[in-house]
Amino acid sequence: MELLLFVAAGLILWFVKIYNELQKLGTAVKQRRADIIASMKKRLDLAGRLIDIAKSYGDHEKLTQLSTSENLSSMVDAMNASRKVDQVINQVSGLAMAFPDLKANSAYQQLMSQLHDIETDLQSRRESYNAVVGAYNAYRSSLPQNLFAEKVGFPEAPFFAIDEAGLEVLPEFSTDDGQFLKSTLQKMGDRARNVTKQLD
Repeated sequence: MELLLFVAAGLILWFVKIYNELQKLGTAVKQRRADIIASMKKRLDLAGRLIDIAKSYGDHEKLTQLSTSENLSSMVDAMNASRKVDQVINQVSGLAMAFPDLKANSAYQQLMSQLHDIETDLQSRRESYNAVVGAYNAYRSSLPQNLFAEKVGFPEAPFFAIDEAGLEVLPEFSTDDGQFLKSTLQKMGDRARNVTKQLD
């Protein structure tokens, strides 16, 4: 009997260790996604400020309309906003070629420099995200965790990619954040209470 309890305790500790590692790696994936969205929000804000400067030059009605208050709560929203920002940057760069005063404007130059820095930061964050996804997916697909990772709420994480049209693609990713485990422990507790009541 003691041997069975010892083995059961060992199995529980082993499972907890694996579960905690999956949770840690899954949280790192979510954090890197949040970092990408934060950089996209900064990029959106800078593009909005760039539009404000460019409006005094040329036909500003043709500039892509951006709302810096756009909701970037999902990756789809962030990707759509990113496409708009790309259009704005191209349009304003075209205006700067036609209007040397705009190109010489110090605020324009500063914003373009900040946009360049954000682009570099975004690229670094995308690479960091893919590295963390690789580590998470490798761990969850290794034995023995690949036997139960999906069942306890740890699906495969998607990599950041570029589709055939050259558009950025990053599907949503979420884990169940312990809901399966809480539910299982609650059921076990209910069963234990029922058994105790029957024995009384």
